[in-house]
Amino acid sequence: EPPAVPATLEEAAGAVLDPFPVGQFPSRPVEVMDGVMGGLSSGRWVGGDAIGTFSGTTSLANNGGFASLRWRFNGGRDWSHAKGVYLRVRHSDPDVHTFNLLMKDGACERIRLTNFKTVFANPDGSDGPILIPFGLFGQMERMGTPMVGAPPFNPSEVTEIGIMAIKPTVVGDFELTVEEWGLYS
Repeated sequence: EPPAVPATLEEAAGAVLDPFPVGQFPSRPVEVMDGVMGGLSSGRWVGGDAIGTFSGTTSLANNGGFASLRWRFNGGRDWSHAKGVYLRVRHSDPDVHTFNLLMKDGACERIRLTNFKTVFANPDGSDGPILIPFGLFGQMERMGTPMVGAPPFNPSEVTEIGIMAIKPTVVGDFELTVEEWGLYS
């Protein structure tokens, strides 16, 4: 599936953007790197609770290849009133690098090591928002493997949101600056 990219002027004109308010996220994301499986990738967040820069290095050594940040919510968030999530980002090597947006819902809390993912990129360095409808968070996954028969993503009980740099499009140094993100309708 091709990555979600910045909306055209026409698409963006029809969207109502609602940025995540200060304090919506925990102050620091949890860093989840491929070291949990023996890899050597690294990454860090510099910035506030949701606006800042994620940078690091993904390494293929020891079968690695990902670095991620996760913001866990105390209790679920009901985002069912929105169509999806939007981002305004700039990133390294825009012709090659794509990133994942991760989400967990209540079902993911009951089924260990699962999440929903979709791919996004800003290949032209556009100022436009990347509109990611909740429907793009297709099949629940466990460690990258689709879970056939699992329930679809439920935006009425979001428990975690995150971003990930992952092989094969991000190998080596990367930088992703999140200028703004939130919900859109």
